[in-house]
Amino acid sequence: MYICNLKLDVKKIIIIIAIFLVAISLIIEIRNSSSLSLKNYDYVLDETNFTNILKSVHDNIDENIGKTIKLSGFIFKLPDFKEGYFVCGRNMMLNGEEKVVGFLCFYDGNISIKDSEWFEITGEFIKGYYTTDMPVIKVHTIDKIIAPSNTFVETPNFL
Repeated sequence: MYICNLKLDVKKIIIIIAIFLVAISLIIEIRNSSSLSLKNYDYVLDETNFTNILKSVHDNIDENIGKTIKLSGFIFKLPDFKEGYFVCGRNMMLNGEEKVVGFLCFYDGNISIKDSEWFEITGEFIKGYYTTDMPVIKVHTIDKIIAPSNTFVETPNFL
């Protein structure tokens, strides 16, 4: 016969359980936040769908107001752009000639944005004006990235 005398420290047990529960909740939170980073945007642009979505959104401005978008591209600005405005664009070959296609964007945050730098942008469409009514991406997040190996997008299906 064995006699076992265990002294249980309730405070230590409660602390261990609390730490365990915090660790589990952090793991769950990290998984949820990573799935949020893959949020279901209305549009996620890549080299295969960039120009088709660009055309569709421009053709249906009012139907796209408030829709969300995620894209990457290089930045360029024209001299007559107002403060905070730029184009997030990509290169496209059309009839042997290189063209730049992209969305006009507005960002009122504090980030140094220079021509030809690459960024990943998320935002939502608002209605804007530059020579005519057009969709403008009101930028929510903008992160500097390294240019992809393929900077060109496919020509749209309608050409």
